[in-house]
Amino acid sequence: MQKIPLQLAKPEMVLAKPVTRENGMVLIAAGTVLTAGLITKLDNMGVELLVVEGETLEMGGGCSEEVLAKKRERLDHLFRKFADDKYMQQVKQVISDYYARQCALAAAAQAAREEGQ
Repeated sequence: MQKIPLQLAKPEMVLAKPVTRENGMVLIAAGTVLTAGLITKLDNMGVELLVVEGETLEMGGGCSEEVLAKKRERLDHLFRKFADDKYMQQVKQVISDYYARQCALAAAAQAAREEGQ
C-alpha cells in the first residue's frame, strides 16, 4: 500500500483505502479499480492524494536495464533447481514481470515529477 499524488495515479491501479470528503463521507470505496474517467473526476473534485495497493513506486537500486538484469539473474539462481518444473517457472515469470512493472511505474513517477518541476 502506498500514498501517491493524484498525478501519478494510472488506470488499473486499485484503491487500498477509500477516498473520503473532509467530513468523512466516502466518495469511492477501497478496492475500486481506477479508470481514466475516475481519475479526472477526482482531479475535478480537488482530491490530491490516493492510497493505492502495491509496493512503493521507487525500486531499491534504481531501475535501469542493468538492475533488471541483475534481478533476473538472481531469480535464475534461486530457481536453478526447478528448471523442469513448469509451475515453478511460471512463478519465476510472474516475479520477473512484477519487477518490470515496478520499473515502469518508477519511470512514470520520475517522468511525472520532472514534468511537475
